[in-house]
Amino acid sequence: MTNPAAAMRMLLTYAILIPLAILVGYLLTEPASYGTLGVLGLVVALIFSPVFIKWHYPIMVFGIGCPATVFFLVGNPPLWEVVVILSLGIAIVERAMNSDRRFISVPSMTWPLLFILGAGLLTAELTGGIGLHALGGGIEGGSIGGGKKYVALFCGIAMYFALTSRGIPRAKRNLYIALFFLAGTPAFIGDLFPLLPSPLNYINFVFPPTYATGGDSGFILGTTRLGAFSTTANVLFSFMLARFGLRGIFLGNRLWRLPLFILFFILSFLGGFRIVLIGNLAYIGILFFLEGLHRTRLLMIFAFVGILGAALLVPFATKLPYTFQRSLSFLPLNIDPVARADADGSVEWRYKMWRDLWPKVPQYLLLGKGYGLTAEDYQMMGQGTFARGGLAEQMDASEGGLAIANDYHSGPLSTIISFGIWGSFGMLWLMAAVVRVTYRNYKYGDPELKTVNTFLFMASVYGVFGFLFIFGAFQNDVGGFAKTAAFSIALNWGVREPHREPATTLKPLPRPQPA
Repeated sequence: MTNPAAAMRMLLTYAILIPLAILVGYLLTEPASYGTLGVLGLVVALIFSPVFIKWHYPIMVFGIGCPATVFFLVGNPPLWEVVVILSLGIAIVERAMNSDRRFISVPSMTWPLLFILGAGLLTAELTGGIGLHALGGGIEGGSIGGGKKYVALFCGIAMYFALTSRGIPRAKRNLYIALFFLAGTPAFIGDLFPLLPSPLNYINFVFPPTYATGGDSGFILGTTRLGAFSTTANVLFSFMLARFGLRGIFLGNRLWRLPLFILFFILSFLGGFRIVLIGNLAYIGILFFLEGLHRTRLLMIFAFVGILGAALLVPFATKLPYTFQRSLSFLPLNIDPVARADADGSVEWRYKMWRDLWPKVPQYLLLGKGYGLTAEDYQMMGQGTFARGGLAEQMDASEGGLAIANDYHSGPLSTIISFGIWGSFGMLWLMAAVVRVTYRNYKYGDPELKTVNTFLFMASVYGVFGFLFIFGAFQNDVGGFAKTAAFSIALNWGVREPHREPATTLKPLPRPQPA
């Protein structure tokens, strides 16, 4: 006998799936259109929504470091923004439905982030609002654009609360450390665009081609700047430091660790970025002392290898591949003049822009410029001044395309010009809070987390130095600092405090007995 309830469920299933299959089949007749991609993306999202609802937190931990883009949504937002918004929304609903689902409260981090959020919203309101052309707004009639940076800033703040919506279980620590640090590994796909056969070109909807190879028919290893390959190598380099530490790599009795570590360090040169080499050397140097290796035999070994490497670089620097020479161009070495000129040129236009921008800082102290862009701004950016070549000697670089687009390549300038003294105060407050949180967890955290806590503390210290003196962007670094602190808090279930021994009660001495 037929079960009426089962028959009804079957009929409902067919009533939904058959029209949906017909619609998808019709849309696939024109697979490359934006409408088709959007509908298909939403269909896939609906199918996998139960999975995301159940596993949203680990998916979010992986997604915040993954370089993928959600190509089927308007504006092609990066994956991390989408997973942060969805995961935080689900966490809030879970908290509303279950009082045991509590966010980890760390007021010393919450207040500076809320202060920055308020400064950002107030500045946006007073400078014309948040314009998002991807949502259909135009720039005609004086309307505002440039809201993408606001979205990155606010999603970076939301990332902190999404990560601290729960603590990471002790049994799954290594899994989450791998998800957090290895998420950027697929970045190298962006450099493979010229080599992929046509059936695989669709993968570049998810991992867009990099600027270095997007228009070339191929690349020459060691000559073409493969920034995405460098990113992947740097991700693996950082993971090994976070998972094993220098002590585990050099003294861990695992023969495979040291060759892999050296290989990833060398491959990071493929991008030709000096900042990557400086950062990796700083990571090694800071961790060397935080892990106490300067009190071991490794001090003499590192000193000998450093002296030997410097001695070999002097005569053989010109024999290295082009990207390697460009990475080393900040050192007083005899390298290829082309590599030297390319590196010096990128420094020169930054210095010129900073020099021309500093006199304008006082006018933005009380009310920052914000990220809004008017039609006139877009017109100036389209007059050939956006590229480096537009920063001619006779031109005021503060009126160039990079400056107009708020791409100052400087942490302090990106803060004070965009959000004035209020943004500067909030950023200093946030950086101090992040260093304090990661330091206390490094100092007083679970011994099993000593290696990763040391890395997170080191990363926060170097992050502050890099933001202030090397390279920074306010809308990106707020999220970067928040992510580091939040992951430390989630791993340690808060901010660890010094262990205090319970007070002991002194017993009174026995009275002497009468003779």
